[in-house]
Amino acid sequence: MLVKQRFINLRRKIMQDTTVQTDLHSPHSGGNLPPITREPTGPPGNEPTGTLKDAPQVPRTVLPQRGLYYAVIAGVIAGVVTALLTMVVIRVFAGTFHAASQQIAVDRLTVKTALALAGLVLLNFTLSLLVGFFVGYIVGRIAVRRRLGFLAGALAGAVFYLITFLVGLIPSYPGNLVVNGTTMTTGSLVISLLLLCLWSIGGGLVSLFGTWVATVRHPHYLRLGEQ
Repeated sequence: MLVKQRFINLRRKIMQDTTVQTDLHSPHSGGNLPPITREPTGPPGNEPTGTLKDAPQVPRTVLPQRGLYYAVIAGVIAGVVTALLTMVVIRVFAGTFHAASQQIAVDRLTVKTALALAGLVLLNFTLSLLVGFFVGYIVGRIAVRRRLGFLAGALAGAVFYLITFLVGLIPSYPGNLVVNGTTMTTGSLVISLLLLCLWSIGGGLVSLFGTWVATVRHPHYLRLGEQ
């Protein structure tokens, strides 16, 4: 009887061991294998903190192809307009210029006439600055390149000076403050050439400022600033 009881206990133990081994080797419910997860292999400090989408992206721009053509046309037109405005001002205040020329001829220029002449010269100079700035701004909006804005302003200054210089050779022109006119000498030609260069450089710098104002937030120059 005792032997039979031991045999039954041994059989139960064998059956329990078999059940446990079967449970250990059986797949999970549903027949699917447990998911495999991968742990990061690198050190935690090297993990990226953001994606490329978080960085500001500056779009690539295509500059106009005929920018030089527009700059030349704008510079010539600006020079002609500035010269016309100057001649209009002189025509409107022709009496002041005539009185000044008469007083200069007898070396008796009054303070009132001198201040009037200074005001008219300042008015013409201010108009020239405004035209140069706006032509540079327009070139910046159309052609984008800032060097083309400088080119347009330089052309405008050169054309303006050449027109006013040629018109000043007319004896009856009100802007001539010398009654008997001036003779063309080598010294006067050199001075005229220097004035031509000064007007060209000044006009180019003023127009360059206008072009800079027009393109300061342009994507082309924003991308160049980040490089």
